[in-house]
Amino acid sequence: MEIIEIVAALPQRHIKANIPILENGIAAGFPSPALDYMEKDIDLSEYLIKHPQATFIGRAKGDSMKDAFIPDGALLVIDKSIKATSGKIVVAVVNGEFTVKRLVQTPRSWVLPPENPLYKPIPITEDMQFQVRGVVTKVIIDIK
Repeated sequence: MEIIEIVAALPQRHIKANIPILENGIAAGFPSPALDYMEKDIDLSEYLIKHPQATFIGRAKGDSMKDAFIPDGALLVIDKSIKATSGKIVVAVVNGEFTVKRLVQTPRSWVLPPENPLYKPIPITEDMQFQVRGVVTKVIIDIK
């Protein structure tokens, strides 16, 4: 099982950093004179965090979720106020260890399947300690 490390609980107050945004998008094909059309600023904390009181940040460790675009070292924005339903990517504690996986309901039970074929799903059984700590709402990666 892969572990995530909790990086930080978000403070009650945070510093606003307004950054210019290209509202009409950026062409991924041919160059565009988009820099001439910066329209307004965006506060990244408002974009990344919907419920500040219920949000914390964790860092993914390992590659079990790489096919869900969560590489090793990614920062995860995790919201404790969102209901964990089938299909959502969650941060859970399984037998005392944090993990990030997709939560899936099968006809017979719940399962935490990885998104990398090299790993096996974690079936949730009655004899294990299991608790969802939050739903992953954003993934922040460094493309180096």
